[in-house]
Amino acid sequence: MKTAETLSWIIALLGFWEIVAPFIFGMTATTAFLWDAIIVGLALLVFGAWAALSTDKNTIKYLNWINTVLGLWLIIAPFVLNYSSEAVAMWNDLITGLATLTLGTWAAQEVDSIDSLKE
Repeated sequence: MKTAETLSWIIALLGFWEIVAPFIFGMTATTAFLWDAIIVGLALLVFGAWAALSTDKNTIKYLNWINTVLGLWLIIAPFVLNYSSEAVAMWNDLITGLATLTLGTWAAQEVDSIDSLKE
C-alpha cells in the first residue's frame, strides 16, 4: 500500500502544478484554461492527499479512480472547452492529464492487487 500512497502524493503534486500553471505560463487571460486548471487542480490536490492519508483501502481505490477520470478530463478538456489553439495550455493539460491518468490507474490497481494477495 506504500506504492499507492506515494502515487497519491504525486497526484496531489500534479494538482498543485495544475493550479499554478496558468500563472506560471502567463495564461490567465485564457479563462477556460484558468478555471478548468484551478477547479481540476484543487480536486486532484484534495483527492490525492486524501487518498495518500487514508488507511481505508476502498477509499484509496475510489479516490484514485476519481483521479483517473480527472486525468482523462484534462486530456480532452482543451478540445471540449476550446482552448486547444493555445499550445502551452493544451500541452500542459495533455501531459498532466496523461500522468494523472497513469498514476491514478496504477494506484487504484495497486490497492486491488494487495486485496487479491490477502485472499
